Amino acid sequence: MSINFIVLISVWSLTILGLILWVSKDRLREACLVFFFKQFMTWILGLVVVECGWIEYPVREFSKASGTSFSFEYFIYPAICVIFNLRYPYHKGKLHRIGWFLFFPTWMTILEVLIEEHTDLIEYIEWSWYWTWLTLLITFFFSMHFYRWFFKKSSLTQ
Repeated sequence: MSINFIVLISVWSLTILGLILWVSKDRLREACLVFFFKQFMTWILGLVVVECGWIEYPVREFSKASGTSFSFEYFIYPAICVIFNLRYPYHKGKLHRIGWFLFFPTWMTILEVLIEEHTDLIEYIEWSWYWTWLTLLITFFFSMHFYRWFFKKSSLTQ
């Protein structure tokens, strides 16, 4: 088995484990909303980035169907966004909440850069790590505000 598939299986396994550990059954409805909303954003953005020639996914699951990565755009990023939103530290101080917002895009970008450098799963063409970090930050921000609006949560401190 190649390093590409080992990495994909590992990331899928860790993501599923994270969902099992950090998303309670009574919040599945909220999790589905966040998952589908983030999936909508990442799938469209992922297609735009690939079609513009900024990123390539040389090894991907459905190579004849799409040029983008099904795993990253359609499952892994949305699932991590679920954990981000449902575990968000609303009752902590402002610095802690800002740190939460900065932590998620940072560790995800670091992992993506490592995957880009050491596998054939992602290849940056006209792309750089800071675009990944920025798009993750923005999509997390929008997903949180959509989630809070949909469930009528009035403030970030609830």
